[in-house]
Amino acid sequence: MTRRDMMKMAALAAVATTSATAYDEKLIANTEKMTPKDPKNMTKGELKHTPEITLGSKDAAGYTLVEVSVGQEGIIHPSTDNHWIYEVSLHADGKLVDMVSLEPSISRGYLGTRVKLDGVKTLKAVAKCNLHGDWESSHTLA
Repeated sequence: MTRRDMMKMAALAAVATTSATAYDEKLIANTEKMTPKDPKNMTKGELKHTPEITLGSKDAAGYTLVEVSVGQEGIIHPSTDNHWIYEVSLHADGKLVDMVSLEPSISRGYLGTRVKLDGVKTLKAVAKCNLHGDWESSHTLA
């Protein structure tokens, strides 16, 4: 077996495993875009669903650690069998940079990736809650 064939088989096995363990899509009850009523005075429920973008260190190749955690001001979104963040995505100037699909109970709303931010003006994170819809936040870069 060639290396290429082995890589194909590994990729197919990963897809099959992911599909076999994926959450039940019937549990996604709300896919509406949500916004805080008063962004300067958010409720605990709004804080719990709004992603927070944090910039970390830049590596030798010029990529900055960008972390997205769902929840703000110490209020973390729960991850239970019936209420969880099922997807978090990160966009740089409107382009998808990274996305993670999450399982209920065993993972929480978080994404960490390294991004080359040269020339990027805005980062946007989107968190998708199965019950309370899609929440986003933006971070403007200097």
